[in-house]
Amino acid sequence: MDNYAGRVDKDKEIAEELEIAKIKIANLEFLRNDGEVKTSVIGNLYGWSFRRAWNYWVAKGPGIPPKYANKLHEKHGTVVRVAGHCGCPSPKEWYKGFAVGSYHIDTQLGLCALADTIRLIRSECCE
Repeated sequence: MDNYAGRVDKDKEIAEELEIAKIKIANLEFLRNDGEVKTSVIGNLYGWSFRRAWNYWVAKGPGIPPKYANKLHEKHGTVVRVAGHCGCPSPKEWYKGFAVGSYHIDTQLGLCALADTIRLIRSECCE
């Protein structure tokens, strides 16, 4: 992902990253000066929020249950980082068997994988 730190002209590109992952987009102008990237664009998916940081996404939500979090980590653990940890620990190691409620995502593929995991959980438990 490109480095957008301090940029104020990247709303279109940020929205496109969310669109590719099929994450709902919201434009909240009052947030424009709130983070590393000066944007009003955020994403929302089943209680998860997605905010763009300098060259990654920060996702926070109600939690990915361990069985799903471990599968996500096996395939994408170096680009979908548990709790944003640069050492890329496993969910089991970092959260001791509890749900993962925070990730930093370094690639478009990783963003799509996390969104797909959230949708899978939602479809298996709630629909």
